[in-house]
Amino acid sequence: MARLRLAALLTAGSLALAGCAGTDTPAPAAAGTTSAAPSPSPTQPALDAAKVGTAVSDAAKQAKAVHVKGTMAQEGSTINLDLQLNPDSASGTVVKDGLEIPVLRIGDKYYFKFTDSLVKQAGVPASAAKQLTGKWVSSTAKVGAGIADAFKMFLDYKSFTEGTVGELAKSTFKGGEPTTLAGAPALSFSSPDGTATVAATEPHYLLRMSDPKNGAMEFSDWNKPTTVSDPPAAEIYSGPGS
Repeated sequence: MARLRLAALLTAGSLALAGCAGTDTPAPAAAGTTSAAPSPSPTQPALDAAKVGTAVSDAAKQAKAVHVKGTMAQEGSTINLDLQLNPDSASGTVVKDGLEIPVLRIGDKYYFKFTDSLVKQAGVPASAAKQLTGKWVSSTAKVGAGIADAFKMFLDYKSFTEGTVGELAKSTFKGGEPTTLAGAPALSFSSPDGTATVAATEPHYLLRMSDPKNGAMEFSDWNKPTTVSDPPAAEIYSGPGS
């Protein structure tokens, strides 16, 4: 019963994330995150608003890694993402309404850590909770059945960027106001759905996408893969159902 409840919970969470990441475009950055900057110099031409969607999508296709972090509201729920996506690995945390789920991917192997909140929400019996809490569970384990399927798309660089950045190619932008984000020259474009902050120079990486109703996501460390290792054996669950 705990396994079925957990799988259903995570599947619902993945659908909520997909809806927010795949259809929403950005809103004005929070106060203090951007500041006015001089117009791009002749060697840093401004990006045509009509080409924003294509430019950020092409930049993402040429890169191999990105760090994604943000908070979104979806159908009454609050979702937080903090993910490092590499060519063949990923790591980070997904939090939905206080339900924290650390995630890990190395090649075709996926792991999920049972935090206190996850154990409680899944309805794990007290007798098993002590063994599971704080342990990484392989996606192939019976006790973790359904979890990997719910989050695989969020731990794959290509799938995630095509489902978020790629969707901006369908949006119509205007403007292109010079600004800065994390100290880097950027351009701010608006659309009926929100605001996108884009790197002022090529490749025009998406730096921030936000929506006044659904929150914002920030993208950094484009094309800078990090090392992700398998969890230590002592931290991998080896009890019943493993």
